[in-house]
Amino acid sequence: MLEVRGDSLPENEEKKRYLNGYIYSTRKAQRLEEQIEELRCQKMFPSANNDGMPKGNAHSDLSGYAARLDELITQLEEEKEKAVQKYKTIYNQVQLLDDETEKEVLERRYLLGDTWWRIAIKMNYAESHIYRIHGLALLHFQIPVNDRT
Repeated sequence: MLEVRGDSLPENEEKKRYLNGYIYSTRKAQRLEEQIEELRCQKMFPSANNDGMPKGNAHSDLSGYAARLDELITQLEEEKEKAVQKYKTIYNQVQLLDDETEKEVLERRYLLGDTWWRIAIKMNYAESHIYRIHGLALLHFQIPVNDRT
């Protein structure tokens, strides 16, 4: 069996950064969703917040405020969609691996965010063996051409 550590090749560092994008994109999408919900809440109950919103009965002030909120919500929704597409692409690339053990190591490490020792326990392998499987998985993993930096 070929013994390769995951960090032994410079190309593998690029693959690790790419794979780490799954967790980052997932977290970003969740943060953006929270922001969108907060903005929608502000739009529904404008007097309930104390954010410098125009006071008084000036309809144009309220409609301008609502329009700015709509614009920000649209922008956040577009960013969220990009994040969702990125993590879908990364997930699909991992699923293309032929070896189920290699696939599981990448899934547990990059998609679920497990630590090395937790992966070893869950898969019933020594941690050193997980490193070898990870190295092989990185060798076999391909970053899509349009996602390469």
